[in-house]
Amino acid sequence: MAKGSAITMDSEGHLHVVFGPHHGPFQYSRSTRPFDITEWEPIQYFGINGTYPSLIIDANDQLHCAYRGGPEPRRLMYQQKPKNNDWTEPIELVHPGVDTGYTQYGNSLMIAPDGIIHLGFHIYDRVAPAAGKAIGYLCSKDGGKNWQNASGEPIPLPATPSSPCFIEQGQELDMRCGNLAIDPEGHPWLTAFHNEKKPRSVTLWHHDGKKWIGQDLLEVVRSKYPEWELLYSSITFDGDGMLYSASAIQKEFGSTYWGDPSLEIILLTSADRGTTFEIAPISKVDPNLPNWLPSIERPYGPKPIGVPSFLYTHGSPGIALTEGDATEVIFVRLEENKF
Repeated sequence: MAKGSAITMDSEGHLHVVFGPHHGPFQYSRSTRPFDITEWEPIQYFGINGTYPSLIIDANDQLHCAYRGGPEPRRLMYQQKPKNNDWTEPIELVHPGVDTGYTQYGNSLMIAPDGIIHLGFHIYDRVAPAAGKAIGYLCSKDGGKNWQNASGEPIPLPATPSSPCFIEQGQELDMRCGNLAIDPEGHPWLTAFHNEKKPRSVTLWHHDGKKWIGQDLLEVVRSKYPEWELLYSSITFDGDGMLYSASAIQKEFGSTYWGDPSLEIILLTSADRGTTFEIAPISKVDPNLPNWLPSIERPYGPKPIGVPSFLYTHGSPGIALTEGDATEVIFVRLEENKF
């Protein structure tokens, strides 16, 4: 069963793809010709019990991959593939801090124009209560050899919930991290979806060089959608410093946060690093099926992007699909100043 894939492109236009089964070695391949998907190099295998990969490439065309894997309880693992070389041995970046049981990690890698590798992640476990109990951040200034927190303090590996690299954590919380983004000054931004709050909400976090600063995006959304919850957001910056957030909202206190039929997609934009926002509706309302799971374009390497495009899903969560059910993936192309 496939459970996660990731793709990136090198400086010559060759595509690199990582995919594979849930809890097995990843399969990796590179397109034979630049900007051409018709022929691929032979499959290579790497990783330990891997799933949910995040993949980036640096200015030297070296691949960096973080993923959930390793022995039980699963850890957050990291490997590299230097250009024209084999994958390195796995490194354990994060340990869940529990001895047994199910653990899961959302993770998002980014590389800044200065070469710093940034990683945002959450830790979920089923030690009562079953929940996402920590949102963390690590970065590496030496190509993945050593890791530190946002203040520059070295973090011995593997990081655990007692390490000083967490933005939010607590047994009473139930969080999922969104993707990580880097602003033009090189500061990290990421979102934390709070499923435990009533109404559900998203905190937009960023580090200003001295400390982490949080902003409740539900307050922003409710200026236009007063009776809705905010579930998750996919964020990015363009090369001019505009912040974009493709976000999923649903009617307050919907039956579930996973595939509720009231889910819709909106776009938040901010030209002043979150001081003010513009809000635009995106999805076409369907009373029977959700519009959800947004994923916005972001840099896959150290170069910034222009005005981003994004995807979202229109369709049921697939728990009990019957004949005639269909799921669509909707592509949204944004134009500058035309949202």
